[in-house]
Amino acid sequence: MRGGSRGTVATVWLGGRRAVLLVLGLLVAAGALSTVSRIGDWRGSWKMALDTGAGATVFIGPVAAGVACLVYARLRSSAMSEVLLQSRRDRLCWAQPLLAIWALSLLALVVVTLATTTIASLSGVPAYPGSLWIVPCAGGVLAAQAAIGAALGYASGRPWTAPLAVVVVFLLFLWTVVGPLPELFDTGGATANLAGQRFVPVPWLAVGVAGLLLALLVVALAHRRLFLATPARRVLVALVAVGWLGTALLVDADARYALLAEPRWSCAGVRPQVCVLEENPRPLHDLADRVDRQATALEEIGVAIPGRFVESLDDPPPGSGVVLLLDQQGRRTVSDDLATGALTRPASCPADVGAAPGYLVDDARHLLGRWLQVRAGLREPAPDDADRAWLSGDPAVSAAWVRTTYPQLTDCALAQIRMPDGLG
Repeated sequence: MRGGSRGTVATVWLGGRRAVLLVLGLLVAAGALSTVSRIGDWRGSWKMALDTGAGATVFIGPVAAGVACLVYARLRSSAMSEVLLQSRRDRLCWAQPLLAIWALSLLALVVVTLATTTIASLSGVPAYPGSLWIVPCAGGVLAAQAAIGAALGYASGRPWTAPLAVVVVFLLFLWTVVGPLPELFDTGGATANLAGQRFVPVPWLAVGVAGLLLALLVVALAHRRLFLATPARRVLVALVAVGWLGTALLVDADARYALLAEPRWSCAGVRPQVCVLEENPRPLHDLADRVDRQATALEEIGVAIPGRFVESLDDPPPGSGVVLLLDQQGRRTVSDDLATGALTRPASCPADVGAAPGYLVDDARHLLGRWLQVRAGLREPAPDDADRAWLSGDPAVSAAWVRTTYPQLTDCALAQIRMPDGLG
């Protein structure tokens, strides 16, 4: 086959330009489907949006595998399969449709990732384009997924195996995430907020390289007559297999993220000041207002509160209270409970991150939080609440308990905490 027909091998077997655009549309739609359900989370963090976009391989890959299976089943059942063997560049010609499908899936991955990160940027969060290198790492996995589909299609020669290829590749993803296999097909989509963290290169590169090497292995085994015909080729494929095994050992999804040594914060409010990680600015002002409203009750009874409440994944700065944003980093407005949770953690105590604190500590924080909300007019005790009499009774009694308990929480003197009579 001469130079002018090389593009024909890929385009014709995909079905022409319209079919190529249709395939690209399906791949983009699959990627969008994998990301849109969690938009409320990732739009509040650019890194999480990037990670979610890179994780779109979970659906893009199976669709690419299905398309590759269909194309190579048609190729196997046609006379063109033998014609390709007569070409001086037979291996490249045979692989051209697969390379085209991989290129389309890569383009879809880029489109989806650009969409998620753009939405995050338009939502007012800062961008970190220096982390975009994780996208080509995810692209290596797409190569493996498409190659598996191509191998299934060429082995069977039956177009109806395309849905089977979709299922098989998706199951491979599940088995590597929740099963005993290395997490070779997991390319992102973290469910936890990634603010205050960075992407670690080695585990990400290991995923990408392992995907590329696996694709080469699968292709070689799919058409041994082409790729294993000579001793030199067999040695080369053996080296690829060894490289893949070595790279697969470096794949560790838990090691792909690491805490920043010196995270940066954005702050609002005066007394107390509320600071969230620079990457999570959306809820800041609403959270600061809610904290200020509830902190007034403490100030009115003379309780000293920290000057700052800081969102932190590790230990906050000394003398700071703790903000636990949890799953609310993507919102413009947050709940009053979030502000309450911050005020009831005036310090990061070792017992909070190590051995669980005594049940009295949790009970005390809960009661303190209810007292804050009642004093701020945010809650009215229900008739059947066990603490209704205490919350609605003599303000001097409840204030005395708060004045005693809050310093104990601030000083991490958790063993000294006592509940009011009848509530402990």
